[in-house]
Parts: sequence; C-alpha cells; structure tokens
Amino acid sequence: MKIKNLYYPLPFFTCKGEYFTIQDSCFVHSEDERIVYMKAFAPLPVLKRESLDDYYDVFVLVIDDKYFSVVIDFTDHKKIYVENRYIDEVTGKLMDDVGVDKRSDRDEIIYLIGEMQMYGYGGIDYKNGRKILNLEYKGELYKWKHWNE
Repeated sequence: MKIKNLYYPLPFFTCKGEYFTIQDSCFVHSEDERIVYMKAFAPLPVLKRESLDDYYDVFVLVIDDKYFSVVIDFTDHKKIYVENRYIDEVTGKLMDDVGVDKRSDRDEIIYLIGEMQMYGYGGIDYKNGRKILNLEYKGELYKWKHWNE
C-alpha cells in the first residue's frame, strides 16, 4: 500500500513522495500492513507547530488512506516489583481526534494505539519487566489488553 506524503519535499522529512507501509526499522505497523504508526518529529500541522502546547511525543497513525494524530499526555506512572519482575504501569490521556470519533471501530483503534505504542518502545515484555499502558479517551479509561483479544 502507498500513502501520498503531502509534506514532501520539506528538507527535514525523510520520506520521498509516498509512504510505503512495509517492514522498516523506523515504523511500527500491523501484520496486514494497512496500519502504520510512526513518530512524527515533522511534519506537524502548522497549527500544532505554532501552538504554545509542548508535546514530548507526537505520533501519526495511518489507517488505509486516513491520518490521525496521536498525542498522549502521560498522567500516572506506577512501577511495582512482583515475583522478581517489574511491572511498569502507565496511564495516559489520549488527545481528542474527530477522525477517530467518527469511526465505528473507535474502541479497537484506541486499543491498537496502546499496543503499537508499547511495541514501538521495545515490546510489552522485556528483560525482567512488563509494560502496561492504559489510555483515557474523552473521560473513558481503556484498561490494557491486547487489541486482538
């Protein structure tokens, strides 16, 4: 699948004319390669770049030919030690997105964002620890689960 890069040829963005959602060390994507999740250092919409808000991580979620910005404001971080393993539980508030709201599979997309966020940072299980990411979206808390359960 190819998705046109609307921002090419800006000098700070590496993709040429199109995104290719294939296996790449920079992108996390779903097995069927319809969905890609990438860190968006740039380009960001002008409104966000000129905004007074400071986001540590801004991601773009691409599903087929639709783009969604993914901004997570991490609000709570608990690290506990159980049976010789660390459990790293993080809760984050997902920024509202009208595009996500209009989709019938909104809940699945939110779980998918959580899963891809985890895999993008080295996996859910690592060394002697486990990561858990709970996302809050519009006041509703989506407790961690694998999106394909």
